[in-house]
Amino acid sequence: MNILIYPPTIDWGFMKQRPQQLMQNFAKQGYTVFYCNKTQQDREIEEIAPNLYLVHHHDNWLNYTLPKVRKEKDCKVGVWCSWAMLAKELKVYKADWIIYDCVDEFADWVKYEKEMMEVADAVTCTAERLYLRLKKEYPHKRIDLIRNGYDESMGLHIPSKQSVTGEKKIIGYIGAWAPWVDDNLIKRLARAFKDCEIKIIGIEFGRKFTLDHLPNITFLGHLPHHQLASYLNQMAVCIIPFKITPVTLATNPVKMYEYLATGKPVVSTALPECLLVKEFVDIGRSYPEFISKVQSRLENPGDSSIRKNFALSNTWSHRVKQAISLINSLNK
Repeated sequence: MNILIYPPTIDWGFMKQRPQQLMQNFAKQGYTVFYCNKTQQDREIEEIAPNLYLVHHHDNWLNYTLPKVRKEKDCKVGVWCSWAMLAKELKVYKADWIIYDCVDEFADWVKYEKEMMEVADAVTCTAERLYLRLKKEYPHKRIDLIRNGYDESMGLHIPSKQSVTGEKKIIGYIGAWAPWVDDNLIKRLARAFKDCEIKIIGIEFGRKFTLDHLPNITFLGHLPHHQLASYLNQMAVCIIPFKITPVTLATNPVKMYEYLATGKPVVSTALPECLLVKEFVDIGRSYPEFISKVQSRLENPGDSSIRKNFALSNTWSHRVKQAISLINSLNK
């Protein structure tokens, strides 16, 4: 079976869901996965799950352990990298193949893209906008669209024994409080639904939260992933209140799959990736329409089962099966 390396970018505990979920699911499929932390600790390596290792001392592992494992297993070694700026550094792994996982369209990242496209044997991306642009700019490169997915281990799709309590219905957002979150939309929601509570859960990313002066908005900040199910179960409507920007136009929100897994109604701004699944996600193209959609779903939540089924048909294990199909084609 293959050895898969994720090169040093961010330590495992702080990494976004996509790389973590993909690496965990590759390991479940029998791949020997080495996720390289940026740390240089005394202990070289740590097994955190069957076949999944955190590399804490990259140089020792690269110079001594990896060559030994490579010889013992006598198998292909691949690199999965989602940071284009690492293109020059990937040659140290002497990989049989390199896959560049293009997950966002930040302007600061795109300037490194050409160099990464030259070293990558294939490319995966998360959204149709990314896929179409890359296919146009690099017509001879193998590019596969592998979207984000739902982590079944969260158990969001399992009926909750927890009853929704409290007089106020909850409108909820879980995700980074980032520049692309439309705070004006949140303020309008708070004023339109004074009898509801708006709960916002997530880290402050690139901006401070400043809406806590509104009495029906509660900002809980970052919470551990395993606690999110409890909060999601309390929500009457889940929202994706993103501004339409170059970044969000190319965003396939992980939260969309998690929201839908609960069966709760989801209302989003007109993100292209949400428009593609408008059978399951209500779209508000303007402030008044967004507020109207939330009002409608507070009154009539709709069919929860079709939302859950969509999430369960789009799990991370489904995504890794797509990725393995790509890898198998490279190994021929």
